[in-house]
Amino acid sequence: MRLVGVALALLGLALAARSAQLLAGRGRPQRGPQPAFVIAGPYLRVRNPLLGGVVLVLGGAALVVGSWSLGAFALAVLVTAHLWIVRVEEPALRARFGAAYAEYLRSVPRWLPRWSR
Repeated sequence: MRLVGVALALLGLALAARSAQLLAGRGRPQRGPQPAFVIAGPYLRVRNPLLGGVVLVLGGAALVVGSWSLGAFALAVLVTAHLWIVRVEEPALRARFGAAYAEYLRSVPRWLPRWSR
């Protein structure tokens, strides 16, 4: 289980780091029209890769150290993030970006990536 935990934590760390980099404006494609919000890298497959990466790191760490309390904390972070995203972030972004964001919501899943296009 420790090896699985290490793999999850490393995957989550890479996902969160790449997502943060894109949100900071680095690493975006330079060609073509640039949307007002980030639609590149992991944001093409899932709407919340930064928070998803953090949850993977916490869950992986829980497996590595064998801690039920850390696992429960990871679950609490996931539930809290989900509620905040659904009730606060997505309505605010929909109001700010309009139809473009509404289409993004329809085409990109919130947490679990859809690999086929």
